[in-house]
Amino acid sequence: MRTKNLCGILMLFSFLVSCTEQQCIIHGTTTGVKDGDYMYITEYLDNTYLDSAVVMNGKFTFKLPKASEEDFLPKVIVPAVGNEPSVAMVFTQDSEVKYIRDSNKDIFDIYGSPYNDLFRIESFKTDSISHVLGHLDNLCLKDSTLTEEQKDSITLKMNELIKEDSILNIQSIERNIDNLVGAYCLYINRHRLNKETFQKLFERLPKKFASSKHFDDVRK
Repeated sequence: MRTKNLCGILMLFSFLVSCTEQQCIIHGTTTGVKDGDYMYITEYLDNTYLDSAVVMNGKFTFKLPKASEEDFLPKVIVPAVGNEPSVAMVFTQDSEVKYIRDSNKDIFDIYGSPYNDLFRIESFKTDSISHVLGHLDNLCLKDSTLTEEQKDSITLKMNELIKEDSILNIQSIERNIDNLVGAYCLYINRHRLNKETFQKLFERLPKKFASSKHFDDVRK
């Protein structure tokens, strides 16, 4: 009798472990969202809710099925309507992910899993350039004291940064052409790259990514 009970317990334990391994658990910490309000995680290209979570003491948890390797588009974390807008992309191919948002500094961070950590590293330089470009663009639009010479100088600097950003994006895609981070980076840059550069990179993309419907609009 004891043997049967032990076998039953072991089978139940094995089943629970298997279910856990097939889940992606996102541990979230946020500011600017009141206790009792909701956070949501949605599909990348639409507002289909995959899970919701109540915020308590600034913390919340999402549990959803792991995405397949071929599903290279990240999911999107958003707060309930009425809270400060915030959007964060997260890859859900891993078992556990950590999300931290600081509304006071208007920043968020996703880390603690291989794919999200890799994307975080690859995005660091281009995010810095985007920040500078945004600042320079805002300066040109709002500072009425700028001379034409100063405006020309800022435009020149912005063009240099845009060129550098393009080079960094291509290098990032090349480094990750065999994994889903590279597939995603190629996808979001598919209309920014010139056709020849895109085609060369696309031809190197593994079939499991290249055959995705998300590339239908640029596939030859």
